Amino acid sequence: MEREYKRIQTKAELKDWLAVETARYPNSGKYRLMNLLMLGDNAVLRRHQVLLRKTEYYINSGHKILASLYKMHLLQFQIKYGMHVPPNTFGRGLRLMHVGEIHVNDRVRGGEDCCLHVNTSMVAGGFNDAVPRLGDGVLVFIGAVICGDADIASNVVIGANSVVNRSIHEENVTVSGNPAQIVSHKGRLDMGKNKEVH
Repeated sequence: MEREYKRIQTKAELKDWLAVETARYPNSGKYRLMNLLMLGDNAVLRRHQVLLRKTEYYINSGHKILASLYKMHLLQFQIKYGMHVPPNTFGRGLRLMHVGEIHVNDRVRGGEDCCLHVNTSMVAGGFNDAVPRLGDGVLVFIGAVICGDADIASNVVIGANSVVNRSIHEENVTVSGNPAQIVSHKGRLDMGKNKEVH
């Protein structure tokens, strides 16, 4: 299935994307000081989103020197905290739920409002270089792996420790197991799209 994946091109888009994503990580009251001192998951995740999106902006807008500097800074930050989410892989609204191991191949493409838990991987298949493609609103729970030429429809929930190695074409379902299969015809939309998922 062909999708258009939107990416940050302008300063206005950068500002919009950051407003949406940083709002999910509090920055008032006690959090303001904790964020300044880089204490706790909230501070790390908030800083990561800012670094990721600024890196994307400088890459996509052709600022070669700033793009190189931000790429190096982002890489150092991601190595330190184990979160490997390359630039231009996910659309607006990406939420990382916890600090910890996340591995995303740099050719993976994900839509808007995706949510990734810790210890998740999106990687190429073992016999070819094909990588997963995710629609909008895909929720990937702890320990799940999506590999190879897997096309995941919008608002699919991928259960904890599942292995997805084939496409899921039906929207708004829950898949689980190894290999993952549809276990419910209720997906992300049924959890309440605007509710935070922990």
